[in-house]
Amino acid sequence: MKKAYINHLLFLLFLPILVQSQVKSKLWYDGNARVMFKRDALSGSLKETDTVSSRSNGAGFTIADLGLHFTPVTDVEIAAEIRIKNDFGGMWGAKSSVDLRNLSAKGVVNNAVSFSVGDIYLKQTKFTLYNYQQELSEYEPSAFNFYKNYVNYENFYFDNFWRLQGFQANVSYQSYSFIKQVDFDGFTARVRGAEWLGKPELLMVGASGVLKFTNNLNLGSHYINSFEVKSTTNGSTAYYNPVVNTQLSYSGRINDIPYELSVSGGWSTRGWDGDSISPEISGAFTNASIKTSVNNTNFNLTFRYVDTDFRSMGAQTRRINFNSLAETYPYYGNLYTQRAVSMLDIVSDPSVYNQKLSTSLKYYNPMYNSTTPYGDATPNRVGLLLEVNNFDLSDFLSTKLKTQFFTEVIGQGTTEKRFFNNTALQSVCYIDKLLNMQNEFVLEGTLRYESVNRSGKDFESIDFSSVLLGGSLTYELIPNFKLLSGVKVFYATGNEFIIERDDYDQINDYLAVDFDANETILISGVQYDFKEDIYFTMQYNHFAIIENISTNDEFSLGRLVFMFNINL
Repeated sequence: MKKAYINHLLFLLFLPILVQSQVKSKLWYDGNARVMFKRDALSGSLKETDTVSSRSNGAGFTIADLGLHFTPVTDVEIAAEIRIKNDFGGMWGAKSSVDLRNLSAKGVVNNAVSFSVGDIYLKQTKFTLYNYQQELSEYEPSAFNFYKNYVNYENFYFDNFWRLQGFQANVSYQSYSFIKQVDFDGFTARVRGAEWLGKPELLMVGASGVLKFTNNLNLGSHYINSFEVKSTTNGSTAYYNPVVNTQLSYSGRINDIPYELSVSGGWSTRGWDGDSISPEISGAFTNASIKTSVNNTNFNLTFRYVDTDFRSMGAQTRRINFNSLAETYPYYGNLYTQRAVSMLDIVSDPSVYNQKLSTSLKYYNPMYNSTTPYGDATPNRVGLLLEVNNFDLSDFLSTKLKTQFFTEVIGQGTTEKRFFNNTALQSVCYIDKLLNMQNEFVLEGTLRYESVNRSGKDFESIDFSSVLLGGSLTYELIPNFKLLSGVKVFYATGNEFIIERDDYDQINDYLAVDFDANETILISGVQYDFKEDIYFTMQYNHFAIIENISTNDEFSLGRLVFMFNINL
């Protein structure tokens, strides 16, 4: 009887493989598997003064995300991703879970119209629907890539797309007249389901149309509207937020130097239907840029103007929720103080990130980003941006630069305006090429500087600056086996104001804050790459947060972390 049971179990386990071998073209697999363990231990003066928190704690998990793809007919594919997770510390199924991580279907109708339904990834323009990178991540040294990939994967952040549930369709038509190609895309998505005695259902619809002409002229128009369905609740109000963006671009050459000119503009309206006291605001934006390339070096100069009242839910939703509870030592000290979200959490904690679109401008910490906390669509900004990419000083030294100079359109709480400067620089030196070495040896350095200034009387003046220094050193000891180290040091000094808003996103008050802090992350360890996206790494990390204004905010810990990542 026992033998028969074992044979039956083996048959069920290997049935998918048997099916795949018989109908190979209709079923295939992909996915991701990850093993991660970390042990955090308090260090520094906190280790002696904190008599409440545990000296150290460890946590880890094994995750397998199995993606199943089935094609019942040639032009239709059904995809599902099932997550099997086991937290370390459980035996025989304890602390284990099975979840459906993703489910969708896509296909092509009559070889012309493609569609997707279910969990879909959507992106339009940087002013209508776009998922911006998190703070302090620009030009990040490669030693931090394993943390960045982990955070982005867990939150479904892929190429600045937002993951939503709904339906999408697109069609492309090629012509032989002066219009070379016509592209059209449309979608509808459910942002928030109906809530019992709560907020109504929130939907989003959007459409894009692009005309490509034979003379290298492109004209595109993008529309998106987020709105609540009043009939799905007993309430009498419903939110709405239509946004329109039109783009015109032209590319050509002058003396064999390519260039591209583009101009875009649009407007938005935001309000609450059925609410007589709620404000309805409208705003506009303008964006113009010129791009060129000389000797493989890319240049981009952009002018941008965004109204104070421009609102776009799809483009102004932030990734990081600074009001969330951190995963690592959320409370510490004898007073059981809640630890604020810091660079430690921005780098390594997926739980402080947001996966849902927001109808209001969420709180941000001006210490980490004041210039564009809501990306290019940040309201009340006008100024210039300059980017230089792939600037090769030699065959072993490359650099890139991004600098922004902005000011407010109108002052907030005063007639005086803030002036912003945000400059980031990265240089990569291939020491192996410089010294003619066979094994990879790479040195990276990054610098980010931000300043915010506002003149006026003492109660309204602002003088704030922050510096982020980063570096990474990678040496290939033997083929595919690397020694790596990395560092991030962040300094912030000066004063700023935190904006407090009401339920209608209107400014209620300004909270004056002073900064005098520095944060440090040190990384050292080893990594072995079996192939791209299949690797294991073992590292020791040191995190330190020092707030000079209040000694109660000092926090430091050491972390031993192991990760084995497999992309199937």
